[in-house]
Amino acid sequence: MSLGLFKKPYTIKTYGAQEIIGGYASAEYMYFTSMLNVQPLTPDELMALPEGKRTVKHIKSFGSDKLISADEFTGTPGDRLFYQGQWYECTSSVMWDHTILRHYRSEFAILSESYQEPPPAENGDDP
Repeated sequence: MSLGLFKKPYTIKTYGAQEIIGGYASAEYMYFTSMLNVQPLTPDELMALPEGKRTVKHIKSFGSDKLISADEFTGTPGDRLFYQGQWYECTSSVMWDHTILRHYRSEFAILSESYQEPPPAENGDDP
């Protein structure tokens, strides 16, 4: 029962299980649209990040979809959010169920230039 007043549709790229094919990691992916309220992290939230991570652009979102966060141990890529012409990777997605506005709060870090790509043509750019 998430409040939809401030939400907009955003393109999410989600990955399936990784396989090693010819010595390279490969995973199938698909795109979907999620209604999210996306915001930059506050100065206090940025200060809570480890020192080496503070220089990377971070954003947060609020929505009803649980997103998959990146897992370095298993090599699983996180869900990616297309926001203002750039891709961000999910670093955490946590259920906030302590209010009647039950929703997921997710955080994202911008991907480097080598991982940037245009959005899928059928979904277009985010608003």
